[in-house]
Amino acid sequence: MGEGKRGKPRSELERLEIFAQLAADYFRMVELFRPADGPVPMDSPAAERRQWVELFRAALLRKFIVRDEHVSLKLVVRALRLCNYAADSRLTEGTEAVADLFTAEMIQGRQHDMPGAAPDDGREVFEDVLYGRLLHGDADRFRRSEWAKDHDRLGAAAARRFDAEHALSKALEVVSYGLAHGLLRSPATPASDETPATGTGPAGGEGAASKVDG
Repeated sequence: MGEGKRGKPRSELERLEIFAQLAADYFRMVELFRPADGPVPMDSPAAERRQWVELFRAALLRKFIVRDEHVSLKLVVRALRLCNYAADSRLTEGTEAVADLFTAEMIQGRQHDMPGAAPDDGREVFEDVLYGRLLHGDADRFRRSEWAKDHDRLGAAAARRFDAEHALSKALEVVSYGLAHGLLRSPATPASDETPATGTGPAGGEGAASKVDG
């Protein structure tokens, strides 16, 4: 399934700008809410807190790994390739490094409407928790996520999500580099016009707009 239209960025450059801010926010959250190191007693408040932090962290990571989310790594890689108008070698190599790090196993599709039991592979079962308990109250997902009471299994399923963080960190590094050095531009955007048209042209009004369009 392709990218949804609701809330879609106005350009590929805006996609990258939004991604950079959201990815930076994500890693800041991870830093601020990092649980204390070392083992903690089972059934203790510290263990419960650690589990909830991991769940929220995995939920926030979701938008970067679901293929039809506007800031998914899949679409960010595409946007980097399209916006590298100067064919900068560092940007090109970094983009391909992100593509290599973000493997097919990490990509999640929009599968939460599929009926039936979820495959027990640690990925789809975690979607049950997200849609049935955290992000939405989907009744089918809620019933299928009863296994979430198994803390060990839930922790293992959540941990699989964090494999994507390495790719996310690299993508943030590459996008930030491109933005900081002015190396990114939406396709077919003139060098003198870095922002999307708003419908209010310069002095001269319709004549100026016609010249651009023509």
